[in-house]
Amino acid sequence: MDHFIHLPEFNIIICQKCKYAVLPSHIDTHFATKPHKLDKKERQRIIEEVAEINELIENEETLRRREFEFPAAASAPIAALGRPEENGLQCTVCQYICCTIRRMQLHQWEEHQWKSKQKRGRPKRSIEDNQVPWRTGVHCQRFFIQGHKSAYFEVQKTDATPRANQQPGIASRVD
Repeated sequence: MDHFIHLPEFNIIICQKCKYAVLPSHIDTHFATKPHKLDKKERQRIIEEVAEINELIENEETLRRREFEFPAAASAPIAALGRPEENGLQCTVCQYICCTIRRMQLHQWEEHQWKSKQKRGRPKRSIEDNQVPWRTGVHCQRFFIQGHKSAYFEVQKTDATPRANQQPGIASRVD
């Protein structure tokens, strides 16, 4: 059974079950917990196979120091990451993306000192009173579930199947 999809253009591997990137230094922990719960011998076998892949970003320190380019907003979704979130919110000032209004409001306050004019209670009907510095309905994905470089990035809105890779034959699977 295949556990990873290798994305050489980003120098990362994606867990096929979880649909997120896993750094090689986190493989043992990743597969020891739910939903995998693999035994130590199997985890070691996976670690050895992944070690044979050249140029992977190995650990958090390397990820932090390395230039990591997210795909352009016009890019098709990456199939290995699963179906994109369709309810993303994107800041119109700095392009930050998140998936909850509360998180966006917190971002707006901390980064741009913006605070809603809407008071508690029922929202006002006037569009001018409800204008916000973000756009809604953004389709987005992210490589990492937490930590450094876990930001969302925008992808195309499409009903078509997400792209496997940009060039045919680039994807490689690791057991």
